[in-house]
Order: sequence, then structure tokens, then C-alpha cells
Amino acid sequence: MKKWLFPFAFVATLAGCSVSNESKQQANDSYQKSDAALPLFAPLNTAGVSLPKQDTTYQLPQVKVKKADQVDIRPPETPLAIIQNSIAQFDGERALIAYPIDKREVYNLQQVARLLKEQGIGYQLTNEKIVTDWAPTGRADEIGDTQVRYEIEQVSSGNYSALFVSILQMKRNEVVFSPHLADKQLMPVHHYSSDRLNQLVGELDASYRKQVRDLNNSGLMPIQSVFGTDSNGRTALVLGAPFNHAWTKLGQVLPQLEFDIKDEIIGRGVRELKYRPAGAKSWWWPFGRAEGSSGLKTGTYFMQLSALGKQSAVVMTDDDGNALSGEQAQALYQALQNLLAK
Repeated sequence: MKKWLFPFAFVATLAGCSVSNESKQQANDSYQKSDAALPLFAPLNTAGVSLPKQDTTYQLPQVKVKKADQVDIRPPETPLAIIQNSIAQFDGERALIAYPIDKREVYNLQQVARLLKEQGIGYQLTNEKIVTDWAPTGRADEIGDTQVRYEIEQVSSGNYSALFVSILQMKRNEVVFSPHLADKQLMPVHHYSSDRLNQLVGELDASYRKQVRDLNNSGLMPIQSVFGTDSNGRTALVLGAPFNHAWTKLGQVLPQLEFDIKDEIIGRGVRELKYRPAGAKSWWWPFGRAEGSSGLKTGTYFMQLSALGKQSAVVMTDDDGNALSGEQAQALYQALQNLLAK
């Protein structure tokens, strides 16, 4: 039993050394621990020979350098322009990222509040500002229990919107520090605000990109459909898929039916289409003749997609807003039905 005492003591020693984060923050620099003066070189014995004078260009100056007790060697944290076409910087008090206003639906205080709630961080949301409760910094290289109260603000002006993150208070082991006073044991405050801004925006960006990928992937799935009517009683194709899935899938199949998408407003479910028939071998040939009364003519058409709970309905209209009907609607919706099911 005695032969196990040394291994256990050795393991305990290693565990005790690995717990501290001091080595992650401070350099093991002999210069910081040394008070030795710069070396002086005595002149050589020339034995009566005249030597050229020493060039002082590269002579080390004899100065006393003030050495700091501790130097934080952790890499600096600066705001990152994670969002496309954005600008990120630290303005002296706050870390900020400014981005085009059309991305405000993705990067906003409501989404930030959702992230804070998922992370278990309490907060108060008033107008366009969030003030958090005490929250850990989330850094793995902290010494002691360091916590921060953040202020997160959103501002919009012109064609841009911006998110700001600043530090209200900081504390370590229940000792509160003012963010405006330098403390040797705390990292500069702007690093903490920048770190939190990068973390929040990075998670929002990753979530948004995942949604886009999922939406695109879902568009590859087949959709079953039936003939029916929309809420206004117009002839429609009722799709067995929610709005987002149907919107993406329709965008993929319409070009196969010789409809070029000229413009679209997803918020209204509208696409402007330009139809250019290919001739006698066009997809609608079994239902009518080119330029005949039952065939679609070259021109502008509109697609209107409406949400119906877990289903959706698509209606095609001409340039005057009249819904297609009769053989025109039957031909077009039958072709859409066949392609959507693939």
C-alpha cells in the first residue's frame, strides 16, 4: 500500500498546478524579474597601437526602465466585422458594429434578448436598451470569479443600424471595480465589451446562416399539391408545405417553366415573372397552341403565395392582376404540380 503514496502525491501536485490561470495571463519573463543593469564593456589593451574610436551608433543606452509587477499577455480583443458589409470598432467607451438597415430583422435587441435568456443571463429591456444582471465573462483564462454588468443598445440612422456593448460594472470575487479605473489584475475594459459583442453577433450570424441553409435544403424536398381555391375564391394550387418551404421550391421550378423571376418581395409573398414561350415544344403545348386563346402569351405575370397554416396556396395572375382560370390555369398548375412533386 505504501508504494501508491508517491504517485497520488504527484497527481495531486499536477492537478493543483493546472487549476490556476495565472500562467495564461502573465509572461514568465526573466527581464521582468531581473534588476541587473545593462552590461558595460571595458576598452581593450591596445599595447600602444592606435585603434579607431568606438562607434556609438549601436551603443546600448544606460537608462533605468520602470518594470511592471504584472503584464497581461492575453491577446487583445477587438470588435470584428462579422456581418457582411459592416463596420466594427471601439469608440473609447463602447464596442460597436454598424451594418445595413435591411439586416436589422436578424441583428436586433430582441434577438440579443433571446440569446441572453438561453444563456441564463438576466436582463431588463427598456426601449432600445438592455441592461444585464451580473454575468460571467465566459472566458476560460479568468482568475477568480469575474463578472460583468453589460449595457447593450441598438441605434438606427439613415441606411444603417448599429449594436453597442459597454460595461456598467465589473467585480471579482464580489469586489466591485469601476470600469473607468485601471486595475492591474483586470484586463482592459474594452476587451470585455468587444468580447461580448463578438460573441453575441457571432451566435446571431451562425443562427441566421443555419436557417438559410435549412431553408435551401428544405426547398429540395418534394411537395404534394392539389387544385383548389385561395381565401379570395380564386383558382389556386394548394401546396402541402409551409410558406418558406413552398417559396423556395417555387423559386426553383418556375424557371423550368420558362418564367424568369424579375423581382420578389418575400414579405408579401409576391414574385414578378417574365414569360417567354419557347414555341411548339413549350410545356403547355398539350393544353393549347402558341399564341392561341388557351395558351399563355409572352408578357409579365405575378405569382402570389399565401400561408394557410402548415399549408400554402399559390395563385398566378396576369399583368392586370386577373387570376388565371380555365385551361390556362389548368395547364400551368398541372405543370407546377408535376415539378413540385419531384
